[in-house]
Amino acid sequence: MFTLRTFGGIALFMAGSSWLWLTPTFATRGVDTSGALWAITMVLCLVTILGFCVATWALFARWSWWEYAALGSAGLGLVTLVPYWFAAVGRGETVGTTAWNAFVHVLMVGIVAALLLAPPLERWVNHQVMG
Repeated sequence: MFTLRTFGGIALFMAGSSWLWLTPTFATRGVDTSGALWAITMVLCLVTILGFCVATWALFARWSWWEYAALGSAGLGLVTLVPYWFAAVGRGETVGTTAWNAFVHVLMVGIVAALLLAPPLERWVNHQVMG
């Protein structure tokens, strides 16, 4: 059955999986993806994705710590944008593409943070998930 909790879990999982866009695999053809910054970006992206997967699993299991996992993953995702920016722009990716990817991910982190940190929204989310 599709409930708001189901849609929320799917949205959380999809938000987490979007960090794949920032990996060297998704760089524009011809961009040099070697080097330490790209390696750091790859590791941070994979840990962020894993964190969102754990948060989604905890949400469906109705464990109360899913919010902390989601917020922690979102925070790590923001940290990931720093080496991504320098790796992408420094190795030939266009600033427009890099800025768009960063904007989309900052927006997603902002939505997750708003839903889980603003008291009225957090109460509504908690009621939908745990209720």
